Amino acid sequence: MNRSHALRVLFFVLACGSLLRADEPRPILAKPGTFKPLTEPPCSYCSTQNRKQFVKPDDRVLAWIRASHNGGAVPLRHFLSASRVVNDTYGLFFYDPDGGYVTAFKKDYGYEFHGWRGGVMVVKGRDGTLWSALSGKAIEGPQAGQRLTRIPNVMTEWSHWLMLHPESTAYDLFDGKKYDVKELPTTLSDEAKKSMGKVDDRLKPLASVHGVEVGASAKAFPLDESVERACLVDDVGGKPIAVFWYGPTKSSVAFHRKLDDRVLTFFADNISPETAPFKDKETSSRWTLAGRCVDGPLKGRELNWIDGVQCRWYAWVAEYPQTEVEKSPPPVN
Repeated sequence: MNRSHALRVLFFVLACGSLLRADEPRPILAKPGTFKPLTEPPCSYCSTQNRKQFVKPDDRVLAWIRASHNGGAVPLRHFLSASRVVNDTYGLFFYDPDGGYVTAFKKDYGYEFHGWRGGVMVVKGRDGTLWSALSGKAIEGPQAGQRLTRIPNVMTEWSHWLMLHPESTAYDLFDGKKYDVKELPTTLSDEAKKSMGKVDDRLKPLASVHGVEVGASAKAFPLDESVERACLVDDVGGKPIAVFWYGPTKSSVAFHRKLDDRVLTFFADNISPETAPFKDKETSSRWTLAGRCVDGPLKGRELNWIDGVQCRWYAWVAEYPQTEVEKSPPPVN
């Protein structure tokens, strides 16, 4: 083999090596300091904050559920769009507009934006560990291989959450001098595009999905945003689950279908009020988007939240390359 041919072979090998497969680890595109985290904003209640009229009815909020005061809500435009990270007593919140998600984990402190990997936001902890903002897995550093613990949550709109739980917690809003209120991004950042790499082609990269993780099993449920209400029923990792979709607020959330010793069959009920758009076949009880029964024999009961994230397909499959994809089963009705 002559020298020129050997060089061509070498360049070919290097080029091929740079084309990462969808299931290979991605390099991290680091941009520390791009966003400044927010720590422990003062708290109030949703009902009192609503009277200030700083939050628009259709503002996107991340609501945490199954907690004191029936949880609370973080308006993204006011607290997360500019900071991307909130370290707080109520939880640790990460906002990745490129991946189309907000994640909520048990309270911790000292986290800040670090960069992107596979188009997915990476955060850095106070000990230098780097974490995936979507999965909560430690990528590298002193805690590599560890996991943050999710807290139950749902993405919705301010007016819908306020209707369900006006007594829940909210951060105290001011006249704009204290917090950097910033409109939500509407396009992918150049950094996310650059770091995204090849995307698994089972779905379109920007398709909306609800990703569910149960033990070692992961499954993505494609979301049809053209429908007003839907309920996808399936088993994941041996657990019977239901994924609720509510179109007016573009919200999805997954719950365990087993209540006590009975497995319930949920469906989207088009004649039910917006306060409770889902029913179960077994008792005809009505359920809210937050998984609480408000009418029927099971009134007052709550479903157990299933670990999951509403996000874009490229982000989910970047973190869960072995994920299954729900094959669009017929709707339950």
